[in-house]
Amino acid sequence: MRWISGLRSETLYTVEKRPLDPTLSNQDLQVLLGLCATAQKHGWSEDRAFQTAEAIVFRSKYHGISWSNDKLNSDIELLLNITRE
Repeated sequence: MRWISGLRSETLYTVEKRPLDPTLSNQDLQVLLGLCATAQKHGWSEDRAFQTAEAIVFRSKYHGISWSNDKLNSDIELLLNITRE
């Protein structure tokens, strides 16, 4: 099963359904999937897009949370910059 993450430039992006944190709201899920579609549009793998989008949602939901993974932190900043364009 797959979720539709979004439509970007007439291309439909999807992600494999996975277990989600039960604290995520419907709005959180919509943001997460939208970020996935944006990252995929820019050539990111599905896993990289999902992991980064999920980290962004958790960071906004739980202020002050941080990760020790430098690559993930770099991807978070990169995806946030892409969404600001």
